Amino acid sequence: MPLHSTEAFALRTYSLAEADKICVFFTRDQGKVRGVAYGARKLKSRFGSSLEPFTEVALTYFQKEGRELVSVSTCEIVRSHFNRAAREVEAASAFSYMAELLTEFLPDQEPNERLYRLVGATLGAMEEQSGLTQILRYFESWLLKLVGFYPDTSNCSMCDGSIGESELAFLSADGAPRCIGCSGGRGTPVDQALRETLLKMFSLHPSAFAGTPVRPDHLRRMGEINYQIIRHALERDLRSRGALNEFSGG
Repeated sequence: MPLHSTEAFALRTYSLAEADKICVFFTRDQGKVRGVAYGARKLKSRFGSSLEPFTEVALTYFQKEGRELVSVSTCEIVRSHFNRAAREVEAASAFSYMAELLTEFLPDQEPNERLYRLVGATLGAMEEQSGLTQILRYFESWLLKLVGFYPDTSNCSMCDGSIGESELAFLSADGAPRCIGCSGGRGTPVDQALRETLLKMFSLHPSAFAGTPVRPDHLRRMGEINYQIIRHALERDLRSRGALNEFSGG
């Protein structure tokens, strides 16, 4: 029964029996890991607040061969990002949304170093900048890009032809980009101005993007496109989406 030690972000917890919790972690070197923290629900638990959403921790756990759930041994706080979420409803709903996205899109125990760094950079931007909606659009877009779902609007997915910078691209229901000829003008249009905003976003750190003026209609359309892709990929709505829309404008 080998002992694993790694850095991780705590994502979510679920109650188990009277005293324990099932925990979901995003680890740096093992990807998404699910485990049991025995005694975590006790009043004087040794885990304390280390299992709060998006707390960065030094995690050690045991894993038995053939077992889906690992056994959490220690979970020491490296850095907590939960303070803002504890005092701001908007931040709490954003954390819940981000955690659900990661839980749904990350396969179990498959490392993704770039996505791990994205999470850290996004959390840092949320502490430094006030543009929460803009940061969430950045996080959604990059997550979809890193897991292979974000469309390349410079190429038509049907005829494989290039779509010029000044030409409209049209996204189908599954997010596939099409030129005007192949789409027949049907689908979600992406014009040159929006494509330039997206290009800028993908070239910047989240803190820099959060400090960059972006047209409100671009943010709205980015959110619509991202969630269209998310919903198609998962074949359902996210449970946290409603609260996010209510408190932060989605």
